[in-house]
Amino acid sequence: MRSILLSLLAFVFSFVMAFPVTAQEKEKKKVEKASGDVGLLDLEKNYMILVTKEGKLITLEFDKKTKPTLLKEGKAKISDIGLGSSASIEYTEKGDKNTLANIEFTPAKGGE
Repeated sequence: MRSILLSLLAFVFSFVMAFPVTAQEKEKKKVEKASGDVGLLDLEKNYMILVTKEGKLITLEFDKKTKPTLLKEGKAKISDIGLGSSASIEYTEKGDKNTLANIEFTPAKGGE
């Protein structure tokens, strides 16, 4: 009887210990990558649309955590990105929203 009780207790303990790991794994966000041209940039509503070479439109939200990198000298801000800039991005999908994590861009010609 004692060994059955210990076995049951071990099973319950292992289930309780494994459950938080499973929940954490579900919350991990997969980082997606894409590249194309910036088709829209709204600094007031904090979103942009990237047009891929295949013609796919990706709508992305951004915030202070988003890390833009100008593919030239110096640091960059989101406001430095102009329409038609060539960009490579990393973003996460959560439900029906895409959140921009990183963006490397080259300004459009004439937009420097």
